[in-house]
Amino acid sequence: MNISVESLFGSHVEELSIDHSLRLHGDLALRYPHGVHVVASVRRMARGVYVDGYVEGLEEETCARCLEAFSRQPSVRIEEPFSEDVPSNQALLPDVAPLVNRRVDLEDLVSQLLEVDEPMAPLCAPDCRGICPTCGASRNFVSCVCPPEQVDAPLAGLARLLSEQPLD
Repeated sequence: MNISVESLFGSHVEELSIDHSLRLHGDLALRYPHGVHVVASVRRMARGVYVDGYVEGLEEETCARCLEAFSRQPSVRIEEPFSEDVPSNQALLPDVAPLVNRRVDLEDLVSQLLEVDEPMAPLCAPDCRGICPTCGASRNFVSCVCPPEQVDAPLAGLARLLSEQPLD
């Protein structure tokens, strides 16, 4: 979805308001099946515009420890300058995005922000206990009686050495 900011370059409009629900594509559509909501203001700056606001949605995730599905509700801040001085072939510059034909590609901006906000290893809860490597039971729901993991033979000497070291 492209937003025209042409009216900001006249003398009568100082700010544009965005309050829009947005459906995403690709992998983000799977993670945000109900889409996201964008609330922002767009103001003129020298040779461009500045977008300030936030994007929120309900993201469907899989826990990295227990592999259970869960939802999280991120709210990602939007603070993005767009400049007519930046050529479109240099769109990967981290400081300023190109303002091409005085239009802001809202879907592209939101997609980039959501990808950056994605946790490396999402957890359903900070105290998630994961799954037992022996029986595969979710330790969040079952107290398994499996023996503790055995240390791999090549590392047994190192494990013994570490257990003999006094803790500070």
